[in-house]
Amino acid sequence: MKNLIVLAAIFAVLSVQSQDRVFTSTYQSNVLNQGQKEIEVWSTLGTNRQDYYRGLNHSLEFEIGLGGKLQTAFYLNYGYSKGITQINGADVINSTNSYSFANEWKLKLSDPVADKLGSAVYLEYNLAPDETELEGKIILDKQVGRFTHAFNLSGELVSEKSFISEGSKLNPISEHEFNLELNYGLSYKINEKWFAGIEMMNANVIAQNALEKSILTAGPVISYTGEGFWINFSLMPQLTDLKAGKRNISDDDGLQARLIFSYAL
Repeated sequence: MKNLIVLAAIFAVLSVQSQDRVFTSTYQSNVLNQGQKEIEVWSTLGTNRQDYYRGLNHSLEFEIGLGGKLQTAFYLNYGYSKGITQINGADVINSTNSYSFANEWKLKLSDPVADKLGSAVYLEYNLAPDETELEGKIILDKQVGRFTHAFNLSGELVSEKSFISEGSKLNPISEHEFNLELNYGLSYKINEKWFAGIEMMNANVIAQNALEKSILTAGPVISYTGEGFWINFSLMPQLTDLKAGKRNISDDDGLQARLIFSYAL
């Protein structure tokens, strides 16, 4: 009986820690068990563009395990940016704010330890006052010894509404674009609490059936796992725009830093 209690305790600990992610942009296949809940706080800083620019995005996420290897999450997102724009040929510092709500669903198909390959499918929709986003993601990962590999293939359809002035009237117009993103992460388990690795991301924007840009970023990521919480931090400098053959920092960040804090409820 005592052995059964010990095994049950070990299983419970492993179950709680199995959700601990070791990347900031690359998702892993694990999901929360039924009834488990987590709060995640995301903060992302974008900077180092050609002209003065600072962008800061925050997300507050509530995750809950539904059972059957399924979990859902709800996000409240806020973004603030300040940069230089041209008005009548003059440089003007302009600031913008954005708000949105998002809901994600994630279904685990196989396990990265027990199976040859871990896998999951992911669906998210995002609603903002002037924009709607629908994203699908295929998640693959594998744990080999102290190493964790993860790969994501994501497709996102963005629909944005704006208004143009025609005489005394404001006429609505809709713009659509498709974003294709590939993420890869490699992490090494230093000990029971610390992980260190690297992430790579290739973000492609397709509009009017043409590839506008293909931004490649890569950088280090570290993760710390505590009792009932974890913290991840990454630095992702832009390496190049694969379409242009050089860095694109006119309207894309030259450097992105992200911090995620998660606490189990």
